[in-house]
Amino acid sequence: MTDWNKLIKIIIGGVWLAVFGFALILWWRSTIPLSEIPRLLENWLSDFGLFRAASIYVVIYAVRPLILFPATLLTVASGLVFGPWLGVLFTIVGENASANLAFVMARWFGRGAVVKYVDPRWRRWDQKLERNGLVSVLIMRLTMLPFDAVNFGCGLTAVRQRDFALGTFFGILPSLIGFVLLGGTAASGVAHRGAIIGLSVVFLVVGFTTAHFLKRREQKNRLIPGESIPVRNS
Repeated sequence: MTDWNKLIKIIIGGVWLAVFGFALILWWRSTIPLSEIPRLLENWLSDFGLFRAASIYVVIYAVRPLILFPATLLTVASGLVFGPWLGVLFTIVGENASANLAFVMARWFGRGAVVKYVDPRWRRWDQKLERNGLVSVLIMRLTMLPFDAVNFGCGLTAVRQRDFALGTFFGILPSLIGFVLLGGTAASGVAHRGAIIGLSVVFLVVGFTTAHFLKRREQKNRLIPGESIPVRNS
């Protein structure tokens, strides 16, 4: 069974690398700057009805980790394509699907090797992270650390998927809403653009403020002087 598992991982990993390389070649040959992607998505998805366009968008967002396409561009694009309010709804679905897919991929491909080969001193940190996974993921999301780095990195650690999913769902909301609203101000027919921009800034500030509060709270929860990572949930 172990040999079969290794073979399956090698095959799937090879297909993944091939897809990633093919996507890079296509993008390089297209000479399309990344900054133009949101507008191109708007032009393309406008040919579909709302339900089909939303379904396509969510699927694209969900499989985006396969080629490491920047998540922020799709987040901004949703506001441009669907407007600020529907854009928030569709992005919540797509971004959470994307994060959990990347987590599962990293857990399946690499967690076994991490447990087997990594230095024992790292394992102590790994165990502490497992006990405090929810707050750790929340802080990483609220401070907007690189999206895919957090997804794949957490998959390699002992963080429970439940904690990762909950921390991601709540932790991405401030920045998600903020960026979708910013993108939505460029959509046609949107009223009160100034108010929407102000609201987006409020959400971004709330995210960073909450992260700062959680960091300070976790520092106070350290039971042993000199501990670098909190060891209990609150």
